[in-house]
Amino acid sequence: MTLTTIKVQSGVRDELARLAVDELGGVTLGAALEHLLVEYRKARVLGAYAHLRADPEAWAGCQSELSEWDAVAGDALDGGGV
Repeated sequence: MTLTTIKVQSGVRDELARLAVDELGGVTLGAALEHLLVEYRKARVLGAYAHLRADPEAWAGCQSELSEWDAVAGDALDGGGV
């Protein structure tokens, strides 16, 4: 693993350090930053789904496509395929 240095304002570093200790059990600042990035990505995905669900026509299309994928998801798992 390659390490690098980033420049952040001291207040940002201090807040990240508090979060690492108070909410994440004393992990390193790098681990705290990684955790925040994962949570950010999850929030983006959930937000996209919320936006999709707000449009009934788009949501129905998504559900239809998921059903199609579900129908083929088990192909060849019964031992008789491929």
